[in-house]
Amino acid sequence: MTTEEFKRNKRKVFKRIKSEEELDESLEKSIIEAYGSRGKRAIEVVKSGRVRRDKKRWFVQGREKEYEIVESHCSCYDYVLNIATGKADVDMCYHALAKNIQELLDMQ
Repeated sequence: MTTEEFKRNKRKVFKRIKSEEELDESLEKSIIEAYGSRGKRAIEVVKSGRVRRDKKRWFVQGREKEYEIVESHCSCYDYVLNIATGKADVDMCYHALAKNIQELLDMQ
């Protein structure tokens, strides 16, 4: 379950992402501080170009298969087992986080 502190950090991080044109070291550090290993993997996915948009649909290439992301929802095991059930201390799997990062960077 996410905490109020996490929610505050998330708002700050996403506000920064919206104002940037690309990921820099400082922004990457902020993402990792908020999302931990999921943040690190999301950054790797974005930097390696494994997030794509097909008209209005978003797809993220994971380690084994491609996932469609709808808003911040994903069909991966991490999302289904940990995020949706509130077991995780964050609100997105790394696929959904990567999609949201890429979407905000594309708005610039």
